[in-house]
Amino acid sequence: MNELEFYQNFTQDMLARSGAEENFTRSVFLEYMCSILEQEGMVSGYDIAEHKAYADKKHIAVDAWSYDIERSCLFLILADYRSSEALERLINTEIKKKFRMLRNFVVTALDNSFKKELEESDPVTQLAWLIGEEHHHNRIAKIHLILVSNAILSSKVAELPEEIIDNYPTSYDIWDLGRVYRLETSGRSREVIDISFGEIAEGGLPCLKVHTDCEDIESYIVVIPGSVLADLYEEHGERLLEQNVRTFLQFRGKVNKGIRNTVVNEPHMFFSYNNGLAATAESVTTSNDGALITSVRNLQIVNGGQTTASLFNARKKEKANLSSIYVQIKLSVINIDILEEVVPKISEYANTQNKVSAADFFSNHKFHRRIEEFSRRIWAPASEGSIEQTHWFYERARGQYANKQVNLTAAEKRKFLIQNPKKQMFTKTDLAKFILSFEEAPHEVSLGAQKAFSGTPSTKGLVKRVAEKWDKDDKEFNELWFKQAIAKAIIFKEVDKMIFQSPWYQGYKANIVTYTIAKLCSVLRKRDLTMDYLMIWDTQEVPRELMAQLCAIAERVNEVILYPEEGITSNSSEWSKKLMCWEAVKDLRIELSGEVMSYCITTDEKSQNERDAKKTQKMYNGINDQTYVVNKGSDHWAQLRDWNRVNNILSPTELSILNIACSIPNKIPSDKQSMILIRAEERAKTEGFFSG
Repeated sequence: MNELEFYQNFTQDMLARSGAEENFTRSVFLEYMCSILEQEGMVSGYDIAEHKAYADKKHIAVDAWSYDIERSCLFLILADYRSSEALERLINTEIKKKFRMLRNFVVTALDNSFKKELEESDPVTQLAWLIGEEHHHNRIAKIHLILVSNAILSSKVAELPEEIIDNYPTSYDIWDLGRVYRLETSGRSREVIDISFGEIAEGGLPCLKVHTDCEDIESYIVVIPGSVLADLYEEHGERLLEQNVRTFLQFRGKVNKGIRNTVVNEPHMFFSYNNGLAATAESVTTSNDGALITSVRNLQIVNGGQTTASLFNARKKEKANLSSIYVQIKLSVINIDILEEVVPKISEYANTQNKVSAADFFSNHKFHRRIEEFSRRIWAPASEGSIEQTHWFYERARGQYANKQVNLTAAEKRKFLIQNPKKQMFTKTDLAKFILSFEEAPHEVSLGAQKAFSGTPSTKGLVKRVAEKWDKDDKEFNELWFKQAIAKAIIFKEVDKMIFQSPWYQGYKANIVTYTIAKLCSVLRKRDLTMDYLMIWDTQEVPRELMAQLCAIAERVNEVILYPEEGITSNSSEWSKKLMCWEAVKDLRIELSGEVMSYCITTDEKSQNERDAKKTQKMYNGINDQTYVVNKGSDHWAQLRDWNRVNNILSPTELSILNIACSIPNKIPSDKQSMILIRAEERAKTEGFFSG
């Protein structure tokens, strides 16, 4: 797929998501680009500021914003959406004009008279107040302006400026269609981070190469100055922690206090006291004598986010001197072909003090693979007006959707897009928003897609919810669960569209959507009812009467979100992230229309359906386990048997089944025997078994 083809597909996707309504298409584009910035780790959550609220001020504009409290960095985002059928170029004059609008907004927001002109409930008012408040307390250290565009950056644009806005260091960034194209077709989970240590650490980082006789992994012991590590975190933030399932927001506790005390009181002992970092990279460049690492491609901290962020915060908040602090890094340079397999294990084994379980959800976890398998195999019924059945495509890892089309002919590609429409492609974070909304956790969804997925110290997110259920009984995640999840996606998307088109809508769409759905589910649950998700799956649409009920609820929810309770916060976005906001919405009295009842089933009916689906999944699991054992082959199982003769960890029952597997294809273990053997193999792997 070239850039032009990508643009055409991208445009059709935006139109499909928006129902081809021009004003909504721009909004869909903006939210899509903001979600990319969040997935990239550039921003941690975001708020839409609604450009239309101040469109009359021709030289002032902002569409979305995010404030990183830890780094004291304010991100302002402006969308440049083109409705042209042709792929246009983004040229210097347009770039300067757009960034001037963002700069002007900052300067104008520092003037108190501007805030007085705005409606209190307007989302941009809260941004203006935040800028004024943080400016007053000197809590903004840097401003980052981002232009997102569906045009392609002109080759004549050589570089972007670094300048000062009202004494704030300001940087600029552009996410054009070309950048999105490269990211989406790369197959990577995030953009590569390339770091030249030769320029920032006196020629490079001292290192010692460790010879491990492994062709796919190179290992180094590296020493990095604490100030350089803090600089890296200041520049890249959570992008450095991409492979680590936790963020610094989850690193609050005794360890951080210990790090802080050592930095402030005994910096000369830091290297001795601290365990250092575990990190991965795709490649490194060393000096001629091999004593220095001069550059690293795609550096990712797998364990040590505590250390990294704590050094940054000690310097920023405590004014600590990091000049005598050095940190050890165990750096693994991993062949990209095995990255997905190896990194989760490094993270699991490295995080011994706060163990990361396999269920902490790298993209190769069994849950993701099962949902992926369902999404490729299960056909969704044709929607009204169509005869084509389609798939809801689960993108387990970034780039899967694009990569599926790489080697297709034009005819094959058209067929693929008909059977797998882009508007029906969804990701892990999309799934988190859908599921948590219907599980009545809208305050968690309001934290942002990434936190809805991974959770925080005080919330479970999708990860912990699924992990708990998976460990107890993975059969709960079956075909019925998948169809119900898709029905929830259909409702979620329709509510999103409905709210944007409502005459009362002023902003905070993402919050209103999740709260509206959660409120209806809460009302139904109290009546021992739930929506008939299979009916919605069968029709691939939301009944008109159900949408009318959701619309009525949304208008009431809007009032709660726009006007937070006194004494809590004046910021609607922050208010919606609190459990108290959800309690206030739950207290709303809602009358259900009689028509809505016909689209519901009792919880007893739902439970019976789920019990039946578990039985079916049990059968599938048995078939899959048996297939796995047979596909591994007798040689593999013979290696396990030889290994066990030395290590002796398998039980007599497991050994007898293993002997059967060593006779494949003459003898084949049953599905139950296969399950026992797979668990034995997993236990052996934790004890050091490796099949060559």
